[in-house]
Amino acid sequence: MPAAAAASEKIIALGLREMGKLRLFEAAYPEAARFSRRSLEFEDVADAHVDLAAANLLTSRVDEALKEISQALAADPRNAKAWSIQGQAQMKKKDYRAAVESFEKSLEIRPDRETSYGLASCLLRLKEKEKAAAIFLEMTVSYGDRSGLHLLFGDAYRKATLYGDAIREFQRALSLDPKVPNGHYFLGLTYLMQSEWVLTPEARRQFLEQLRVDPGNFYANYLLGYLSFSSHQPEADHYLREAARLNPSSSEAWLYLGLNAYRRKENQRAERLFRKAIALAERSGVDAHTDIRKAYTSLGRILIASGRAAEGEQYFEKARAIQRNILADNQEGSGMGDSGGSGLSSADVSSLAQNEPPVPLGGTGKDAATPSGSNALSHAELKQGQERQAAAQEKFLRSVLGGAFSDLATVEAMQKQYAVALGHYQEAEGWDPKVPNLMRNLGFTAYRAGNHPEAIRALRKALALAAGDDEARAVLRELGTTFPGQVPQKKEDKKP
Repeated sequence: MPAAAAASEKIIALGLREMGKLRLFEAAYPEAARFSRRSLEFEDVADAHVDLAAANLLTSRVDEALKEISQALAADPRNAKAWSIQGQAQMKKKDYRAAVESFEKSLEIRPDRETSYGLASCLLRLKEKEKAAAIFLEMTVSYGDRSGLHLLFGDAYRKATLYGDAIREFQRALSLDPKVPNGHYFLGLTYLMQSEWVLTPEARRQFLEQLRVDPGNFYANYLLGYLSFSSHQPEADHYLREAARLNPSSSEAWLYLGLNAYRRKENQRAERLFRKAIALAERSGVDAHTDIRKAYTSLGRILIASGRAAEGEQYFEKARAIQRNILADNQEGSGMGDSGGSGLSSADVSSLAQNEPPVPLGGTGKDAATPSGSNALSHAELKQGQERQAAAQEKFLRSVLGGAFSDLATVEAMQKQYAVALGHYQEAEGWDPKVPNLMRNLGFTAYRAGNHPEAIRALRKALALAAGDDEARAVLRELGTTFPGQVPQKKEDKKP
């Protein structure tokens, strides 16, 4: 009996880990973390800690990611992926020297393109250009002189503020493929950063060229709109409206549409836009949208000017809280005293920089994979074939988990652990209600656990599937409820 339970628990742990990987593939990171964490309740293995660390890292829970990695490495010091994720977390904490050591340990165990790129990126932050360039050259030799790699190299140089080197790499990428995804956008962005956010003719030319190649590019539309707004150009609304249409979940696009309306004294329209921007930013976490404080301050002014002082003060207080967080993190803000949002600086696009288009290393750019229609998948950009593959994988895993939870519950019920067994039967139903005899077993276990409403619910479903189940019918009759196929008893005629 203990062996049967242990076998079921291992299957459950593996199934949950695979569900976590599926959610990582689908970019549903909070759910990925939940499945990985749940799997650890059934089997504590290094891989589950690594997957949980990856999910934490992708939701900016860096300290939690490092904690999980330390447990993974304690259990398996030769886990290359664990060392690599530790390096990524250390990079986020700007501990580049420690990250270099982690990436090097990972590469000693297993060569990996992404880890090599992480190592080179750290070396660039440490201004060790020659070492980084040698890694990039090695990657080119190994994987070919491809536009995507040069785009990747350029991004690493740009993030290390080595703009001349970044421009060279982006130009090389575009010479190999003039339509490389986001190539003109990244080149234009680098020109913009090099000029300290002054829109030079060359930067503008690159953004417009990106839109010629890819009219549906959110990032080029957004930056052209933002920069047109900051220089009081009339086409700002055109580009910002297009950016908002392309990515309705972008709080930044709605924010600057609101600021532009506020500048023109269209206060009713501005109020609607600010409220939309704030709602989107709060949904994804205001900390990731530090410039959203402009929406709070401007909306506060509108509310006070229209006689809603109490509500306006609430928005001012929220803006002050955001500003305190910015100062606490040693980030430079543009201040609380912007005139209707008209005084802008390069800090105002910090949230865009955090959400730039990814530069894939190849394939999907994701590690691996709530059903496919869930809002949790809204951040995923899967191709149709990948969606079908993910759906098929989920269907298989749901079947495996449903069966394994049911098997575990059966063992527990045989040991008279009815309350525990009931919980696992219910989990089995959540994964796959079509497991044979599941509803019957769930119903009888609920009855023995004293949960009569659940027993009634499950046994009525069981009878609907097997009308000849006399035992289920007897329990339902004992519990005083109707059931499928029940013949109502005739009332005896009363004698006068």
